[in-house]
Amino acid sequence: MHWRLRFGVAFLAICAALARPEFARAEPTEVTAPRPLGDVHVPYPEHAVGDAEVVLELVIGEDGSVVDSRVTAGEAPFAEVARSAAGALRFSPALRGGIPVRARIALRVAFHQPEPAAPSLAPTAPGGAAPSPPENPEAVPEPGAPSAPPAPEGPTVVVLGEQAAEAGSIHIPKEEARRVPGAFGDPFRVVEVLPGVAPVLSGLPYFYVRGSPPGSVGYLIDGIDVPLLFHVGPGPSVISPLLIDRVDLFPGPYPARFGRSAGALLAGETSLPSDHSRVEGQARVFDASAALEHPFDGGRGSLALGGRYSYMQALLALVAPDYQLGYGDYQAKLSYAVTRADRLTLFSFGAFDHLRNKAIGLTLFDVAFHRIDARWDHSYESGRVRVGLTGRSDRVLTSTEDPGVPGSFQRTQGLRLRSEWEQRLSANVRMRSGADFALDRVTGDREQIDDRKVVVYPDRVDRTGGAYADFVLRPRRGFEIVPGLRVDALRSRGVDHVFVDPRLSVRTRLGEGVAYLAGFGRAHQVPATAVRMPGRRPNAIERSTQAATQASQGIEYALPLGMLGRTTLFHQFLDIDTPGVFGRSYGVEQFLRRNFTESLGGFLSYTLSRAEGQVGADRVLSSFDRTHVLSAVLGYDFGRGFRLGTRAYWASGRPYEIACPTTDCRPGGPVAPTATIKRGRLPSFFRLDLRFEKRFTFSNGWWLTATAEWFNATLSKEADNIDLTPRGLVIERRSALTLPSLGLEFGEN
Repeated sequence: MHWRLRFGVAFLAICAALARPEFARAEPTEVTAPRPLGDVHVPYPEHAVGDAEVVLELVIGEDGSVVDSRVTAGEAPFAEVARSAAGALRFSPALRGGIPVRARIALRVAFHQPEPAAPSLAPTAPGGAAPSPPENPEAVPEPGAPSAPPAPEGPTVVVLGEQAAEAGSIHIPKEEARRVPGAFGDPFRVVEVLPGVAPVLSGLPYFYVRGSPPGSVGYLIDGIDVPLLFHVGPGPSVISPLLIDRVDLFPGPYPARFGRSAGALLAGETSLPSDHSRVEGQARVFDASAALEHPFDGGRGSLALGGRYSYMQALLALVAPDYQLGYGDYQAKLSYAVTRADRLTLFSFGAFDHLRNKAIGLTLFDVAFHRIDARWDHSYESGRVRVGLTGRSDRVLTSTEDPGVPGSFQRTQGLRLRSEWEQRLSANVRMRSGADFALDRVTGDREQIDDRKVVVYPDRVDRTGGAYADFVLRPRRGFEIVPGLRVDALRSRGVDHVFVDPRLSVRTRLGEGVAYLAGFGRAHQVPATAVRMPGRRPNAIERSTQAATQASQGIEYALPLGMLGRTTLFHQFLDIDTPGVFGRSYGVEQFLRRNFTESLGGFLSYTLSRAEGQVGADRVLSSFDRTHVLSAVLGYDFGRGFRLGTRAYWASGRPYEIACPTTDCRPGGPVAPTATIKRGRLPSFFRLDLRFEKRFTFSNGWWLTATAEWFNATLSKEADNIDLTPRGLVIERRSALTLPSLGLEFGEN
């Protein structure tokens, strides 16, 4: 352990050095408010009488778009008209030290009956100022809210509160994520273009992240763990996009509230209840989905329903008649504000997936899960509290295409009680803490190790408990440090575990538009109970108790032309419960982004890395190592609702090793002994995805988008394996997974 100790001490020393005043001596970091781009006019409601004022609260994303809105003051029909018009506004994003951040602002709409012309939108603080003409509005910020200088021309905007950005996360605004070609309008599928991420095989929604295998990647929805986040086949997510507010990838060190996964975490958060009706849906050649949300009791309550169903079997029968595939999901969310400070929420969701090879009579993938979560949220002036109870039911079966192989299986039913507490202790200190306890009844647990070995575990009750706390410290402007600690105690498969995981993150402003980011932490995971991927057995890492040491350091910077960049160095060590065996991965990630609100926008993601393992004195490349992974996304807005996008993906081949009877791997005799082990790399892979859309926007708030997408338009085949045949070494190339699609997306904001 001595080398890990030196590594941790060196990392903490670098963080401490960058925390010194000379590194944080830049001017105080003020939050520059969003500025409206252009004027938006609101028609006076038909059949309305008199003057009126409506106050809205808007959430402005990092790309300057309005990602959420609610009415804080005002009556119908004025409130509905103002809210609908506000959704069309575009802003320059809020800036913290020159870096775009998410922010909340207040917006006042003044209606005057005598004036036949449309009123202007003028931001103000809720309840803060008396009505004033649009050309000279006044705004009164909430106590403690950072004020913004007035724009040279136009209204004053007040930032009511910066939206917290989690340390160590990579986040793409939801509306941008949905426009990524090949993602088919799903915000979760943006994970494929982020740095450090490489799919197991092109088109499959199972990923290696910074060298961590799929079984070490955790999936969360509102802090609720789920066995899988993407359906089999085309890979849409199991949650309707209407219900999702944001998606974050934590590729390495993550906050103390997350745990029990030794690799990366993909976390989705559902949106707050809306005070207006919303509808959204999709219809594509392989599935359809729809979701709606409707408030009741004057906006105190909200009911949201959603679901998806696949009819891909009809297409599959034409191209692969030996296979049977189906998937679907559902969501229902009921929320009610009991008081101004207390809200009760009941959230139920689930999904099913089924893949079967009819020719050999073998089910390859059969997964179903259900969650029902009841929670109470209480907010007060200096903090918030959440208490929740979650019921779960999972059934997971995965198998390879080998007749007579039973595959891995597990059925789980259980309850989890959790609590969260966030408290502002002073102007510069905020505490976040929580705890949970879970009981799970596990039956039918078996694990397929290889073609001959199956491990069967007795039925049992697993127990899981944990607690965490961290402190967000801002001792000076431009500097933030978050120390944290997580402790977990588990009993799984009859074995007791206790894990103590320290966490640390640092953010230091180095200059205008430049920030230093760093993270360090430990993360543990018990053996993965089932691999959520068809046709694949668990590897040695996923079958082991894992202890990961994760570290990253990087620079985030603003560039000309509205671009944002991030360069990150990462280094991760992995111990498993086999003496003398460990692994590590390290590399550099480069990420560039220009908002899709620009005529030409997109992302550039590149990862240069190495993943290797060591057994005793032997060090070898991991089977999932990819030296280079490059993703480039470009989108161009032609105006009038026409948009064209393309995504290019390139990755170097995975390493292989094969036993040969001769030193040059030429075919030997039928009983020739193995003479050598040949090592090399499979060929690299390139793929191109396309998306063309035409969006129609209607005056009543509805919109309709016609899309034409083509995943893998180049019909590229990916090298999957290598075999020794009578003709010598032959590379097996997987059939091109290509998916052209025509679709309609529609909704009401």
